[in-house]
Amino acid sequence: MTPSSRSRGTRRRTRRAVALLSALAALSATGMGSAAASGGATRAGGAAPPAVTGDARVDRLLARMTLDEKLTLIEGQSEAVLSPDTNQYQAGYLPGIARLGIPSLRLSDGPPGVITRQDSTGMTDTMGVAATFSDADARANGTVIGRDARALGQDMVLEPFVNMDRDTSFARGFNTFGEDPLLTGRTGAAEITGIQSQGTMAEVKHYIAYDGANNVTVDQQTLHEVYLQPFEDAVRAGAAGVMCSYNVVDVGTPAQSCGNRETLTSILRDELGFKGFVTSDWGADHATDYINAGLDMEMPGNSEGIPNYFSPTAMKQAIAGGQVKESRITQAVGRILYEYDRFGLLDGASKHTVTPEPRAADEAVVRQTGADAATLLKNDSGTLPLSRSALGSLALIGPGAGQTIATEGGGEKSGGIVSEQTGTFQALKSELGQAGSGGIRYAVADDMTGSTVPASALALTRGTGQTDATLDFTGPHALPAGQPESWSGTLTVPQAGDYWLNIQALGATGALTVDGRTLTTVGAGFTSAPRYGVVHATDGNGPLPTTDGLANGRSFVHLAAGAHQLAVKASPDASGRPVEMRLNWVTPAQQRANHDAAVDAARHARTAVVFAWDSEDGDLSKPLPEGQDQLIQDVAAVNPNTVVVLNTGQPVAMPWWSRVKSVLEMYYPGDEGGWATADVLRGAVDPGGHLPFTWPASLDQELAHQSGHPERSSAGVGGNPNCSFFPPNTALDCPVTTYSEGVDIGYRFFQATGETPLLPFGAGLSYTSFRYSGLTTAQAPGGRGLAVSFRVTNTGGRAGDAVPQIYLGAPQRPPAGVRFAPRTLAGYARVALAPGESRTVTITVPARQLQYWSTEAGRWATASGPRAVSVAPDANAAGLTGTVNVRG
Repeated sequence: MTPSSRSRGTRRRTRRAVALLSALAALSATGMGSAAASGGATRAGGAAPPAVTGDARVDRLLARMTLDEKLTLIEGQSEAVLSPDTNQYQAGYLPGIARLGIPSLRLSDGPPGVITRQDSTGMTDTMGVAATFSDADARANGTVIGRDARALGQDMVLEPFVNMDRDTSFARGFNTFGEDPLLTGRTGAAEITGIQSQGTMAEVKHYIAYDGANNVTVDQQTLHEVYLQPFEDAVRAGAAGVMCSYNVVDVGTPAQSCGNRETLTSILRDELGFKGFVTSDWGADHATDYINAGLDMEMPGNSEGIPNYFSPTAMKQAIAGGQVKESRITQAVGRILYEYDRFGLLDGASKHTVTPEPRAADEAVVRQTGADAATLLKNDSGTLPLSRSALGSLALIGPGAGQTIATEGGGEKSGGIVSEQTGTFQALKSELGQAGSGGIRYAVADDMTGSTVPASALALTRGTGQTDATLDFTGPHALPAGQPESWSGTLTVPQAGDYWLNIQALGATGALTVDGRTLTTVGAGFTSAPRYGVVHATDGNGPLPTTDGLANGRSFVHLAAGAHQLAVKASPDASGRPVEMRLNWVTPAQQRANHDAAVDAARHARTAVVFAWDSEDGDLSKPLPEGQDQLIQDVAAVNPNTVVVLNTGQPVAMPWWSRVKSVLEMYYPGDEGGWATADVLRGAVDPGGHLPFTWPASLDQELAHQSGHPERSSAGVGGNPNCSFFPPNTALDCPVTTYSEGVDIGYRFFQATGETPLLPFGAGLSYTSFRYSGLTTAQAPGGRGLAVSFRVTNTGGRAGDAVPQIYLGAPQRPPAGVRFAPRTLAGYARVALAPGESRTVTITVPARQLQYWSTEAGRWATASGPRAVSVAPDANAAGLTGTVNVRG
């Protein structure tokens, strides 16, 4: 079933219900209408079941259910226990009720992609999708997620992630769609539409104000205009579920998000009209009576050590004590079954078998999205695209050139399918052919795989007593599937220095201990075992698997010369694959040699392209990992034509910015990232991406990092700095973060405070050039917003995509007591143009973008009067300007 709208689905269900009731009435008239024939649909005296959801089918089911059966649908279970043969180790599971034909429900983590025990498509990261400024790209990505989920036996995906990128040092900021609520809301809604077009439910997260802090105070205007807007867009797109977040939200009275009656009921249900179900984040339910606030489903799922407040025992005690009414439990179950019916799960649409993903179709979307996301930040002297002469003498430097840094190093994402990942070096050579690629050289600079620690440095004994010369049980030498193993002995270091010690595995987790200190556990999730059942090749602690496709757990450790105690432990996963385990290293001498070889390759090339990366928890106050800043500066010192390709999800410090010619941000482009990057570097496609965040010149420019406003920091003020999201802590005693900046988030804050960033929100260069002209404004058809029309012309010699952005200024006569940002994104489009082509474009500014939330009246209101309107290529550019007189 493809749910296209609630209204059509409701009409179909009503017709089915009327037909069924008519048939049952006919059976009753002929003496055949027994309770068995009706499936128990009629009650004593022929009365209809109580109306709980308005869905006749669901209401009949609710009338037949026992309390125990209802309770099985509001508490997550562990499929590993209930059905170990079919368990896909997804994030969450409900067992269903066979007696009533209610199937089990599987909930899979993300974003991006779908995460189970199976390898699955590695997709462009969420920041990259936002950078496309394209609803079509977002919808296509959602379609891939939805159909992959179906192929992997999943019913619901826990995405999109529509929180705001308020603090770029927030470890999960890379998972967002950036800093603007309109861009986030549109991108998320388009992705939901794509996901649910495949019959897969989407659960939007994390509701609400989950942007880095444990305990948040936010005013009603800011809550509605910034943090609620993407969730409102998700509700309008028909999202089946909403996941409430860990943090405390104070919008008048502080309460945990999953137990906050105002946000879950007054706002989400009564104001936005959400009809789906609310699920707790894993461990975010802290009390049984959270159900009274509006929480419908508790999801500890497969997690360990998290209390179950919605367990049958706890709920029955709460009912007996009067804290919870059974009618509220019935309502929660009804909301869940409403979505079951909407998505056809009560009609047999549930699919829990695993079938192949449509690889070719998926990878085409990933390649297109990766290329569309590519954001050209700097391009002095037209260094990009690479000319024929540049391609004839080109040095590609860094491990991200030889392999694809497809996804960020950690978090809830699909790591991708390593066999589908081709590095840019190989992609360029393939695209250019043998004759055209002879001048392209590759230097790793930072060897992340390393080489096997030689027998001369090891003395190892297995737990069985057998002596092994080296620890390399890979390929044909792998250990039997399911066999645990351990080794202990000594590692003899020839000279003191900083070593990379890498434990590499498949089919098992691997733990490495040196001198009694555990350095690395590769393949493990949030517990001591793999979170998703098996060790994937991309489950290492760095940006890349080994070059031969093993999960790579790397440790950089200073070792004195001489012998060190060493221990390695292999713990088999649930994959049934042979256990592969290897201990590799990169010595200090080899590190210096790799670095020097890369600089030498750059010295002898016409153009050098350095591939750089950052961990997922970006921080402008920190250098790039593993000496990459020094590498870039050393390369630029010997080659004036140096290009940097970035794989990052957030702004990073770039101390070498003035020394390089070009900087290309590719985000984390997914499985096809090598091909997409090659396409952009050689000019086969235009880099039409634009920044979904402001790139500060320094971290202290950001609203969450200003010393004069500690209350804005994600660390907060007061309270217990060692507090936790998880039970038994309720986070109420955590330091409090106050969103005192109000609606001035991201680029709005920079403009309100007069700060000049390195690069503004919406920025992105092109291989061609565009001109905007002829700005006109009019009321949109039906009086719903503003129609902004203008002409865009490709004035350059290449095809390219323009991304015109509509910005509204604050009202000239703002209502008293209401805050307005100096300039707010109100609309945008992505327009493909051939060289010399002109096109008239009309962008509709929704009526909501002309409104503000009146806290006094508790409703949306229009700020009438004159307002500046502009069409610009980024948030700081003047662009075409005009004035519109907004009517109230």
